[in-house]
Amino acid sequence: MFIVPNSRYPNPSERKGQMTLFLSKNRDMPTLSLKGSVCVPLFLFVLALSQLITAPLFAQDLRNRTEEMYPFGKIIISSESLPDKVYEAQKNKILISVVFLEKGTSNIITNSVGTGYVSETAGVIVTARHLLMEIIPEMEKVKAEKRKTNPLFDYEYVFMGTLITSSAWTNFPLYLVAIGEQGTLKDMMVLKTDVATMEKARRIGNFANPNPYAILLKTSRFSDAKVDGSRVYISGFGPVTAGYFDKNNRPVSVFVDLINHTFSAEIEALLPEMPENKTGVKIMYRLRDSAEPGFSGGKVMNDQGQVIGMTIAVSISKNFVFVISSKDIKEFLKDNGLK
Repeated sequence: MFIVPNSRYPNPSERKGQMTLFLSKNRDMPTLSLKGSVCVPLFLFVLALSQLITAPLFAQDLRNRTEEMYPFGKIIISSESLPDKVYEAQKNKILISVVFLEKGTSNIITNSVGTGYVSETAGVIVTARHLLMEIIPEMEKVKAEKRKTNPLFDYEYVFMGTLITSSAWTNFPLYLVAIGEQGTLKDMMVLKTDVATMEKARRIGNFANPNPYAILLKTSRFSDAKVDGSRVYISGFGPVTAGYFDKNNRPVSVFVDLINHTFSAEIEALLPEMPENKTGVKIMYRLRDSAEPGFSGGKVMNDQGQVIGMTIAVSISKNFVFVISSKDIKEFLKDNGLK
């Protein structure tokens, strides 16, 4: 995820817990009495009421909050129940990888991972430019060092999409078709897949054997947003790695988790381009909440599941997320003949 000055990757916000009422039986417990009538312990009344009301409420607590995800099984994807259209729309995100290799070989040097989503056109995937551009300077340093001993060393990169369902991770090739110009804050990049993959997407699946490629046909609808207190939803994938030293005391990095989460947030400000600070972006939003490394390029939705923008950065306080507006995304697609 791109970091604004004085910023760092965010951690998830703490979420509210639940308070449970515990009742215990007490023989000396006071009773309610009406002029000699049979006394009924208050406990029995509360217990009966809890059986009628509490259980159904807790049974609905996970509605639109869980998802089946391979290989983890059932996971919680939100701290609160998502609106129906948001819950369905967040399922359509795609894991985007930029893999850097030693040129002419299959030796992986490093990779960059983020989130992407299908635009208003099937098979056209939008994500963040910095998934590629932030790694280039690092790779140039690697290249300079390697050429001290191997003058012919060079690197190349490829794009890959991953569709994550309840039963598998399905990889497919992607190709760069448009990227925001250097010297601007147009942190956007558009990728497309090949004809063979799109043919797979058009195959009809069923409930028992759903077609994972069908996500490539689930287009987004763009919408504008304003500062009116409405909730918006930040969705993405966050890969997690851990490290240890092997028997030869060499550092080893291993993949341990892939966070799949949708945060609820609020737009606190619209940040227009200022005359004294030209960025090439007409509108950005400042959102109050959090995101994870890997959420870059992920869509931000209104309560109808429509895309109002795309995550590109987060503040050092971990409380604010910065989003490129749907207006800028649509204009970028149009300028590149992709709409």
